[in-house]
Amino acid sequence: MNSPKKDGNDDVPVKDPVKYGELVILGYNGSLPSGDRGRRKSRFALYRRAKANGVKPSAVHILNTPQDSKAVHSRGQHSISFTLSRNQTVVVEYCHDNSTDMFQIGRSTESPIDFVVTDTSGGGTEGDDPSIAPSTISRFACRVVCERNPPYTTRIYAAGFDSSKNIFLGEKATKWKNPDGHMDGLTTNGVLVMHPEGFPQDPKQGLWREISVCGDVYALRETRSGPSRGKLAEGESSALRDGSLVDLCGATLLWRTGEGLMRAPTLRHLEALRQELNASRPQCPVGLSTLAFPSLPRSHRVMMMMLMMLWLRSGNPEGLVARQMELPPVDSVIPHHHFSWTGPAWM
Repeated sequence: MNSPKKDGNDDVPVKDPVKYGELVILGYNGSLPSGDRGRRKSRFALYRRAKANGVKPSAVHILNTPQDSKAVHSRGQHSISFTLSRNQTVVVEYCHDNSTDMFQIGRSTESPIDFVVTDTSGGGTEGDDPSIAPSTISRFACRVVCERNPPYTTRIYAAGFDSSKNIFLGEKATKWKNPDGHMDGLTTNGVLVMHPEGFPQDPKQGLWREISVCGDVYALRETRSGPSRGKLAEGESSALRDGSLVDLCGATLLWRTGEGLMRAPTLRHLEALRQELNASRPQCPVGLSTLAFPSLPRSHRVMMMMLMMLWLRSGNPEGLVARQMELPPVDSVIPHHHFSWTGPAWM
């Protein structure tokens, strides 16, 4: 988890920072197999920065020569380039926005990336070295923008700015001009989002949507990297909600808001529930044997709590408890594109 005490190269400590929320990679049960290291970790906490680093669209340039493009990019501003042809590029410049904080996510280990995410392979194991292994996750996959003032709305956008503060959509990229005149586009494998309905009390699967570079919401393409965008999802927003899932095509992230995390049970609370359950001396109705849920190391507690939930639901856990150590990590078996949340809301 990132520390809230410093903001990038700014050494000014932050007192009681606002926590926007956390992004958790599904499939690891709390920590990477090789351990969390620096910006490569299983979860990432987003805090209000000491100084705002958000950006917003400003000037639009239509360029017809490479020299024009160099002149625009040499200004050091953030920008998004839409290459329409060999001789024409639309560049949208971005200026500083002191009302938002921006966090970037992707496979790259370059400095603009705040949260390094690599492919989650079968069984909840890490992918190989991100610098050499083939991957379907983009190096600069997406950016998350949080409003610095209440209600701290958090929005997601496809693609992230590289070390030159640029996002490039080449000739072959899926892109278009909207009726209002502004350019937009999609990344190769896309950034998909799903908002479960009724989370966390009674969650039901929502619809998967694709998020554009400018933050609009679309129905899914016919194929993951298809050349044509889906239909615009009228009235829908790229704002993340408590429990939203973000699919980066190789890893799926769960978003928990700061408010949602404050209501979630702590490990101490879960341990008290375990002891309370054991004190009731639950019995299997088939074998009439008394069941006991042992205290386990932190890395195994998620599995134990899932077993408790299964016992409370089924009432016939004899075979399940006997095989508990053979079960795979709980969330490693959840498909990325057909997620149905049936576990406890604190996951």
